[in-house]
Amino acid sequence: MRHIFNLSLLLILALDCHAQQSASFHELMAKVQHMKEKYTGQGTDNDRAITVIMYRLGDDYRGQLSRSQYKQLHACIQQMQDLTADPYQRSQLSRASQLLLGKTDSLDIEQRILNYYAHVPQEVIHIHTDRPYYVPGDTVWFRAHLVDAVTHTPISRSRYVYVELLDNAADTLVQRIIVRCDSDGVFANAITLPHHLHGGSYTLAAYTQWMRNFPAERFCYKLLQVAGKTPQVDGEPAAGRRGVGLRQKDGVPQASRRLQLVQRKGQLLIQLDEAATGPLSCVLYGSGNLIVTDYTPGKVLRIDGHSLRPGSLSVAMVNRQTGDIIAESQARIEAPEPQVTIRGEARQHNEPMQLTIDIAEADGTPVYGNFSVSVADYDVVKPDSVQPSISESLMQQSDDYSLDDMLSNKYPRIDYGFQTSQTISGQIRGTLFKRVKRPKLMLIRPDTGFRETFELGDSSRFTINGLDFPDGTTYVLEGMRKTGSTSLVQLDITPQAFPTLHAPFGARHTAPAIPDAFVRQAQEQVMYGSVDRVINLPEVVKEKKRQHKPTNLMGMPPFRAFYDDDPMLNNFHSMEILLSTLGIPVYRDAEGELCIRYSNNVVTPSSQGPVVFIDEFRSNVEELLMLQPQTIESIEWFDHVGATHMTIYGWHVSTSGLLLVRQKPGLKGRTFRPLSMATVQQQGWKPNVDFYSPQYTDPSAKTRPDHRTTLYWNPKVQTDADGRATIRFYASDLSKRYLVTLEGISDDGTVVHHQQVIE
Repeated sequence: MRHIFNLSLLLILALDCHAQQSASFHELMAKVQHMKEKYTGQGTDNDRAITVIMYRLGDDYRGQLSRSQYKQLHACIQQMQDLTADPYQRSQLSRASQLLLGKTDSLDIEQRILNYYAHVPQEVIHIHTDRPYYVPGDTVWFRAHLVDAVTHTPISRSRYVYVELLDNAADTLVQRIIVRCDSDGVFANAITLPHHLHGGSYTLAAYTQWMRNFPAERFCYKLLQVAGKTPQVDGEPAAGRRGVGLRQKDGVPQASRRLQLVQRKGQLLIQLDEAATGPLSCVLYGSGNLIVTDYTPGKVLRIDGHSLRPGSLSVAMVNRQTGDIIAESQARIEAPEPQVTIRGEARQHNEPMQLTIDIAEADGTPVYGNFSVSVADYDVVKPDSVQPSISESLMQQSDDYSLDDMLSNKYPRIDYGFQTSQTISGQIRGTLFKRVKRPKLMLIRPDTGFRETFELGDSSRFTINGLDFPDGTTYVLEGMRKTGSTSLVQLDITPQAFPTLHAPFGARHTAPAIPDAFVRQAQEQVMYGSVDRVINLPEVVKEKKRQHKPTNLMGMPPFRAFYDDDPMLNNFHSMEILLSTLGIPVYRDAEGELCIRYSNNVVTPSSQGPVVFIDEFRSNVEELLMLQPQTIESIEWFDHVGATHMTIYGWHVSTSGLLLVRQKPGLKGRTFRPLSMATVQQQGWKPNVDFYSPQYTDPSAKTRPDHRTTLYWNPKVQTDADGRATIRFYASDLSKRYLVTLEGISDDGTVVHHQQVIE
């Protein structure tokens, strides 16, 4: 291991040596020679490490060394090639030697690009929402279309997509959810907007863990408008929408006047001026295209346009001897629009509607796939004229590979893999700064009774893979010695980490005004509570309910409370839901930490918040969230007004509120959790929520007005072998005309976007 560590230091010196003077080069060569003589043949790892060093030297020193230094380095590579018997190392050293001498051909260029694609795949997300604007308390229905950045085909290498709602005015996180793909590979869910949300512009941001290896500008961002009073914003207006166009470097588009691209009569004509010298290769890449062919300066190269996949196409001229990029430009290859036909008759007054959708390629071939479809009331919801469609969005977010990096094998640092499961990681250590030898770890999931013990071997750090849990799931972990003892053992859990995102759209971003008719209709629907939430129960006989005597020391009636005979206590799956029912919503902050929002104050477990007493002992928010609702005998909540007479529990209850909890007999008494144990409640995926459209089979059963602005939403409408699908729903009280929006990507990569008004 020490040899490999020394070789790693040598590699660092090698990568930085091009910025040094010749003396540094000679010093480096002396070290390379010494390491080669000392460690060659002593182990595969050492041989491979030396091979990597030599290969990277041949790559990084290209065009930067003197002739004598070239010869010296090349001689060292040849000696290494003679000493090793590993075919893989011999081939890699041969490639390093060729690169050092400038022997690069078109086949080598193509192979380098393919290798880069294989090692550094990129993902792209497009979000489709049911409509472009909302009101506080509304629900945002969405689907995240996850595709490969090169081929634009649907993928599910990553199993989880993170969706965040950002406040553009405050540039802060409002809400975050994790969406898990279903059995069909679809990422779809909903976000409920808080009732206290102010009006203005918001941003939906979506990303995967793999996408975090690349700049946050590569994430998906979609602008949302929320009706209501807009806060005052100081400062200059933000730039608004992200720039769209050619890939940029140092703020300058990478286009060249020397390289001319013309699309004419189904062909792409490429011409470079005659000033270029040396053997050249023309490289066409991007959007699933890869063509490498030899080129003669001054001549016109003709590429059949029908052989190119639609999207953003990069064209570059590369010197095959030096590997330098002479000129680069971009073209946009348009594709024939798919043929989408939606047939149906508009209905009114809660009548049933049926729409038939047919999707075909431009040549009439049926398109097979699943698509997201929304139907909105066209009289109050208009088409989004600001946000790009899925085809425009994918064009803007096309694969952003640097040809220079691909040709020089400069791979980016990969810190995050494709997330196929959820993980919990941490460390087991001794409390007296002593290492715990061969520790064990016990994992318990209380709600299911799952229990498993892991032996960590010589490592004190651990990562538990293969977990898959919804939000609100609690795990209990305990670290122990190999004998099972927990004495002088401390368990540290690595907190869940999320990127800090900034809204790319400014608070003053120019957006179409929200129609007043929509605001009135949507607010009425929210006020009525949404007809899809109304459940008619059979008639019941009311019996006298036992009056509960307050359990607090002052005997004061609480603002809200639950007692042991209340059946709702057994229906709560977590303390978050129970507290939200009491009027104390629980959120996750930007760091993923659970916090309580009350009276516009955010309270975290580490800060001062509502006074919490559990079984007459002063406690905190963190211990409160560890409880299970089924173990509670009574819980009483006093807001800041009702708590003014409860100062016996502390003087500041009058400003922050008071929460009194009593556990059932046998559980009373405050427990102290040992250092070897930890309760983990990380943010999990949000269970799928299905859009419900009311069924008016019996008009007399209707109990409330129906003012829906979104009549139908289905994130996965599946077409059959004939490219046909049928959707059904009921009209609302007010709807007369209907805006149908369909977006998605077929299994073979056909991008479909269609909007149509049904009258």
